[in-house]
Amino acid sequence: VNPNSHKTINIHSSLPSIIASKRRFQSNLYGKDKYKDGDGKPKLSQNELLLQLESKLEYDGRISSKVAPSSSQDDDTAVAITSDDDDDDNNIVSSTHRCALVTILGLPNMGKSTLLNALLSDDLAIATSRPQTTRHAILGVMTSDHSQICLTDTPGIIGNPAYRLQEGMMDVVNGAVRDCDVFLVVTDVYSGGKMEISDDDDDDDDDDSLDKMGIGADMLARLQQAHRPVIVVVNKVDLVAEDTNESVYTNTPVKAIQTIQKWRSVLPDAFAIIPTCAANGPEDQGVVALRSILLANDPDVNVGAAIRNLGRPVAGMFPANSGGSMPTNEEARAILPLGPPLYHADFFTDRTDRFCASELIRETLFESFKKEMPYCCEVRVETFDESKRYLDEEDSGPNNNKKRNKSMIRIGAVILVERDSQKGIVVGKGGQKIKDVGMDARKKLQAFFGVKIFLDLRVKVDKNWRSNKDKLKQYGYM
Repeated sequence: VNPNSHKTINIHSSLPSIIASKRRFQSNLYGKDKYKDGDGKPKLSQNELLLQLESKLEYDGRISSKVAPSSSQDDDTAVAITSDDDDDDNNIVSSTHRCALVTILGLPNMGKSTLLNALLSDDLAIATSRPQTTRHAILGVMTSDHSQICLTDTPGIIGNPAYRLQEGMMDVVNGAVRDCDVFLVVTDVYSGGKMEISDDDDDDDDDDSLDKMGIGADMLARLQQAHRPVIVVVNKVDLVAEDTNESVYTNTPVKAIQTIQKWRSVLPDAFAIIPTCAANGPEDQGVVALRSILLANDPDVNVGAAIRNLGRPVAGMFPANSGGSMPTNEEARAILPLGPPLYHADFFTDRTDRFCASELIRETLFESFKKEMPYCCEVRVETFDESKRYLDEEDSGPNNNKKRNKSMIRIGAVILVERDSQKGIVVGKGGQKIKDVGMDARKKLQAFFGVKIFLDLRVKVDKNWRSNKDKLKQYGYM
C-alpha cells in the first residue's frame, strides 16, 4: 500500500468481515443515536452516510460499493445500491430495508446451534447433546426482499477457561457481543444459579463466575447496559411438559413460566422472552414466532398471529413498559437497524466446504466417543478434490437417459489428538473404531453435499495443541 495515496485500515475481529461494515441507523427505542441531533432528526441522510463512508474507506484492491448519489435529503432517502449486473434495474434497495447483525449467545448445551439451524431451515452448524460442541463463530444469513438478518452462532460461555483453546473461544464470544445489533440469548427451562459446564477433568473446580443466570455477572451487566435490543429464548420447554399428549404451547409448563419471569426480573427491558423447542425444527411454534419478530419488516409476516400460536400469553414475555402486550409488526421492525443488505440475496454462510466437512467429521467424533475424548480432537481437512463433483450435471443432456452416479468428492482429513494413548482409543483395536467413524462421517458428508464421498481418515498426535498458541492460530482459533 502506498501511504501517500491510500489509507491502510486494519480491522481486528473474532467475527467474519461483516463486522467491518457497521454502523447503520439504530432504533431510537434503545439508547441515544449518535447520528441524530437533539431534536431526533438525522444529521445526515442514510445515503449521505454511505457516501461519506465510501470516500473514507479507500485502499488498494477495494471494490466500490456502487452507492449512487440521491437527490432526496430527508429521512426517506433511498439507499440506491446497484446490482453487479448493470442491466438489472430492479436491485435498488428501499429506504425501509433493514439489516441486522444478531449474535446468538448463552451457556454450552442450551441449543444455540439447533436454534440457528431451525431459524435457517437448514443444517448449517453441527449440534450434539454434548456441551461445547461449537468452537467457532458460525454465520448464517436469512434474506428476504425487505430484510437481511445475519445470525452468528457462538461457542458456549465458559466462566474460567481451562486452556488456551477455551480462551480463544471466549474471544469469539466477546467479539460477537461487541459488534452486534441485537442480542439473542438462548437459555433453557433450568437456567439460573450455578451450572456445571466443564467438559473434562476440570469440572471439579468451582466456577463462581457463572452464578448470574448461568451467563456470568459480567455478561449479564453487558446485556443490561448495552442499550441494544435483547431477545431471550427459553429453549427445551418440552422437557418439562405436563401433558405429553398435547402441544407444549397449549398450556405453558409452570417451570417454563418461572424461568421466563426470572429472566424478566434481570432483563426488564428485553424486547421479548420466547419459549421454544428448537429441536422440533423450523416449524416449531416458538421458532416461527422468533423468526417472525426478526423478519417483521416483511409485509407478509404477522408477528401478532405467530405469537398467538404460542397459546395463552405468559406474564413476563413482554416488557412492562409496553403493558405486557405482544408487539406489533411496527414495534418488532423498530429493533432492526435501517440499512442495505451486507450480502447478495443467495448468500448463506461465509464458511467454506472444507470447514463444513471438518465440522461434520468432528460431530461424528462427539457422537462416537464418551467423556473428554472429543474435546481433545481437532479435524483438519488436508485435501478436498471436487474435480468430479459435477459430473452428473455435465452428463444430464436431454438425450442422456443413463443412470447418473459419477459425481464424487474426495476428502482427506486428519484427526489430531494430544497424546499417544488418545490415538489408540480413536483408532481402536485393529483400526475398527476409526473405520466406524469414517463410515458414519461419510454418510453425513454425502447427505450434506448431495454426492458420493470418498473419505480418507488418519489420526496423528499433536501434543498439547489446545494450549499451544501458535497451533491455535494455525487452526483458526486465535
